[in-house]
Amino acid sequence: MNFRQLLARIISILCLFPGAVSAQSVAVTHCDGECPRYESRVTANQSNLVIHHLYAAAVNGETSLPDWVAYRLNKEALGVASLIPRSWQPDRLVHFSPLEDIVQAGEEELRLSETISRNNNPYGGGGAESVPPEDRARLAPMTSFANTPYWSDLNNFSNMVPMPSTLRLGPWLQLEQRLNRVIASGDDAYVIAGPLFLIKILSLSPSSTDLDPAGYFKLVSDETGFVAFLFPEDMGRFDDYCSQRVELSELEEMTGIEFFPERGRMTESTELLARLGCS
Repeated sequence: MNFRQLLARIISILCLFPGAVSAQSVAVTHCDGECPRYESRVTANQSNLVIHHLYAAAVNGETSLPDWVAYRLNKEALGVASLIPRSWQPDRLVHFSPLEDIVQAGEEELRLSETISRNNNPYGGGGAESVPPEDRARLAPMTSFANTPYWSDLNNFSNMVPMPSTLRLGPWLQLEQRLNRVIASGDDAYVIAGPLFLIKILSLSPSSTDLDPAGYFKLVSDETGFVAFLFPEDMGRFDDYCSQRVELSELEEMTGIEFFPERGRMTESTELLARLGCS
């Protein structure tokens, strides 16, 4: 195990089991301090936190999809991404999570990603390749980090969600482009994005077949406050992203995630909203 892998393992332990650490906290740049926190301890213990150069992600242990991806935007990282390779790849840091599920089968050890693949989970391990390329989206966009040497991180499956192309190339992309213009003016910002699922069949252990992506959220924050958006999966390509604002409390209730722990009372920013073209 090299230093990077060891560091990822230590950070995962500290973030997922804060009670095991006395008088210490872990600040993550991508999250502007403390990362989003699951309201359910059970869900937290079944999830893996991975931290890359460009983003941090919480990977759901059941679906193998990211529940959220957090990243920091700044103008130095912006670039042209048209010629950057976009071949999807497994996230090797997931293999070194302390919560990795190891199944004993004789002398063979089946790791979580391999178990998911063998169970035909379309979103985890190599099985993620079964999602049509036109229906895949990067939560942390390539154009926002094309001018960094770490852009290949964005091809990890931990940064991928299935998303209808009409939404991905429509309101979702429009908001990303607007954000890049805001950042190009010199204003840094933080983003938390992820999918929203509805459980179709009540189950003690829901699988990917029990879940449908019902929508996608994106929270943008800076020193003035935040703006939250929620995009239904059936949005049209020419629909307006500004009409999809949502209350933070409502989004937290739907996702079971506290997005800004330890940051005090966060308020919606009219200034940020105006810069995003939603005055």
